[in-house]
Amino acid sequence: MMPEELEKLAGEHQEKQRSYKYRIHVCAAAGCRSSGGEKVVEALESAIGERELAGEVLVKSTGCMGLCAAGPMVVIYPDGILYGRVVPEDAGDIVESLGSGPVERRLLDSDMAFFRSQQKVVLENAGITDPNSLEDYVAAGGYGGLMRAITELTPEEVVGEITQSGLRGRGGAGFPTGLKWSTVAKAGGEQKFVVCNADEGDPGAFMDRSVLESDPHRIIEG
Repeated sequence: MMPEELEKLAGEHQEKQRSYKYRIHVCAAAGCRSSGGEKVVEALESAIGERELAGEVLVKSTGCMGLCAAGPMVVIYPDGILYGRVVPEDAGDIVESLGSGPVERRLLDSDMAFFRSQQKVVLENAGITDPNSLEDYVAAGGYGGLMRAITELTPEEVVGEITQSGLRGRGGAGFPTGLKWSTVAKAGGEQKFVVCNADEGDPGAFMDRSVLESDPHRIIEG
């Protein structure tokens, strides 16, 4: 795929998303799935179908929205209404409420201190994009960095930019990524392999799971 093809794919998907009057994002990460998130998705899609709103309302399964204790979580766009602990029985009321005000019994404060103190970087797409959709990732700017690395930079320049950035590994050691890449680049042989272990060996560590299930294309691009 060439840069112009990537740009075209992003534009087409963005236009498709804008064609819906409402988008209902449902957390489909491990925490919400264990609380019945998949059934919530099914119930919402059923409610939309019954009301013949399939061309106006999109239901999208997304990654983690950050507050697992309130799962399954649901966000209504473009209104930004946030719901927590949603059950399938709420689906009809949620769909009926579109454009007329929130369903108060499931409403969460999207400006609560828990969210205000966060600045998402690696997880900026979590809760926004469908982790199973290549088009969704590309529409959010995904694979632009990889495309630039392949079409504009030499391998040495790529490693140089990573080194200059000061980027470090996300494990406890914080190993400099540029140093690691420059070492690997010196390995012999024409065929190279990239291994993503996602070990999470530290007690209570869940950062790898959160990235892998919420934004897997970011791992592949990286």
